[in-house]
This record gives sequence, structure tokens and C-alpha cells, in this order.
Amino acid sequence: MAALFARQTSRMAAPLMRVLSWPARVAAARRTMSELARMSDYELRDIGLSRQDLNDATSLPLDADPSRLFVRRRASRERPAAGRADLAA
Repeated sequence: MAALFARQTSRMAAPLMRVLSWPARVAAARRTMSELARMSDYELRDIGLSRQDLNDATSLPLDADPSRLFVRRRASRERPAAGRADLAA
């Protein structure tokens, strides 16, 4: 009986915790975007991003973590190391 009550309480508490943590998630996402926006184009290129990636991330929901988008973008630009022809030869 106690286990059933604990599960029901947990299911009801999860949406409440999501609502209560929303301001913190928004602040974290904005902080990340602010830090990236201050980077130069050279610094962004060094980590595999472009200024357009930052612009695209602004279309995400306020509390969305932009790092998933950035990881996907960077991965799409990486060249496969194995089997790559040496163009310098």
C-alpha cells in the first residue's frame, strides 16, 4: 500500500517539479546562448559552430537546452577520419 502511494505521489510531483524548475532552465539556456554570442566567428568555428547555428537555436523553446542542436550540427559537419583520401599527396 505504501509503495502504491509513493508511486502515485511521484507521478503527481514530476509535473509540479517541471513547472517549478522552468525559470532555472530558462536562465541556464539564456546564459549558454549569451556566452556563445560573445564568441568571435573564429572561436565558434574552432568548436565546430557557426553564427547561423546560434541564430537557429533562438527558435527553440525558452527552456530548451541548445546543446543538443549544437552537437547535431557539429556532427553533421565532421568529416569521417577513416578511409579519407589524403588530398595533399
